[in-house]
Amino acid sequence: MKANVYSSSQCIILDCVENGDVIVTTPYVEKWIEAIRSVPGRKWDTTSKYWVIPGKKSAILVLCHALQDIPVEIKSPQLVEWFPELIQLQSGDEKAALQKLSDMLKMKGYSVKTQKAYIGHAERYLRTLSIPLKDVESQHIRAYLLNLYEESRSSSYVNQAFSALRFWHVTALGHSDLKQWIRPKRQKKLPVVLSPGEVARLLKAIQHVKHRTLIALIYSSGLRVGEAVRLTKQDIDPERRTIHVRQGKGGKDRFTVLSSAAYSMLQTYMDTQPIVQYLFPGGKGLDHHLTERSIQHVFEKAIRKAGILKPATVHTLRHSFATHLLENGTDLRYIQELLGHASSKTTEIYTHVSIKDIRRIQSPLDRMITGVEEDE
Repeated sequence: MKANVYSSSQCIILDCVENGDVIVTTPYVEKWIEAIRSVPGRKWDTTSKYWVIPGKKSAILVLCHALQDIPVEIKSPQLVEWFPELIQLQSGDEKAALQKLSDMLKMKGYSVKTQKAYIGHAERYLRTLSIPLKDVESQHIRAYLLNLYEESRSSSYVNQAFSALRFWHVTALGHSDLKQWIRPKRQKKLPVVLSPGEVARLLKAIQHVKHRTLIALIYSSGLRVGEAVRLTKQDIDPERRTIHVRQGKGGKDRFTVLSSAAYSMLQTYMDTQPIVQYLFPGGKGLDHHLTERSIQHVFEKAIRKAGILKPATVHTLRHSFATHLLENGTDLRYIQELLGHASSKTTEIYTHVSIKDIRRIQSPLDRMITGVEEDE
C-alpha cells in the first residue's frame, strides 16, 4: 500500500470497518470538509470524530471525485481491494512530486503541450503503483511500459511515456540510481504524404474562407497546426515573402516561405475579417486564436469530402510540403531550416517518401511485358 510520510494534519486518512463502510478522518480544513459533505449518505460520528461513507460504489466514486485535489493516505490495503477506484487518489508525497515535475518542466522551458503530456503520463503511471513513489525501482517502470505495449499503445506513445517518467524520476526528483533505463525501440514508420492533386482536392472541399486559408498556409509554409493558429498580422512579410514563426517547437523562432498564392488567399480573407491580434480568431473573440482541435475537425471533414482514403492528419500537410519541395529539387538543408528541425537526420526521413527517383525506375514486370509485345 502506498504510504504517506506527511503527518495526519496535512492529509485526509481513509480506513475501513468490517461492514465495508469507509472511515474518513480529516483535519479541520473547510474546503476538505465541504468535499466530504458532497458525498451522498455520509454521516458524522460524534463519538469517534470521523466521517463514515457508505460502502457503495456510487458513494465511493463521488468521494474519489471530491478528493481528487486533496492529499490522501489509505491506511488499509483491504480498502483498495474492495474499491479499486481509490487507487487514483494521490498522497501528499505524490502531489509534491508532481509539483516538482511541473516546476522543473517550466524551468527547463518545455512547451505547454509537452508539460501537459508529461504530467498526464506521470498521473496515469501513479494510478498503477501499489508501492510508495520513493520505493520505485527500474523494474517497476519497465513493467509499466511493457503493459502499455500490451495495451497496443503506439511506439511514439510508449517512448513519450518513457521520456516523461525518466525526466520525472531523474531530473525532477533526483533519483540518479534510475538513470540506466532501456528506451523502447521506436517503430520506423514513414510519414503519410498527400500528392499535389490530393492537396488541391482537399482545399477545394473546404468552403469556409478562413478555414481554407489557414489550411493553405499550413501546407504552403510547412507549419505545425499550433504555429498556424497563433499567427499574427505582424508575422507576415509579403515583401520578403516570409512568415515569422515565433516560439515554435522547442521555443525556437524561425522564418519560412510565404507562398504568393496563399498570401493572395490571406488578403481576400482579411478584407472580410477584422484582425485585432490573431489572424485566425476563434469563437471566444478576436483576441483568442482558433483552437488546434477545431482545425483538426475541419481537416477530418474535408479529407472525407475530398474522397482521400489515406490516414492523413493536419500534420500530413507539413510532411507533404517537405516532400514536394524535395521532389522539386530543393536542397535538404533549406528544407531543414524551413521546418525548424534541429537535426538534419529528422529531415532526412523525407528522402524515403520522395518518389522523384522511384518514378524513373521501370518495374521488371513492365519491362517484361514491353519485351513480349515487341517480340509479337
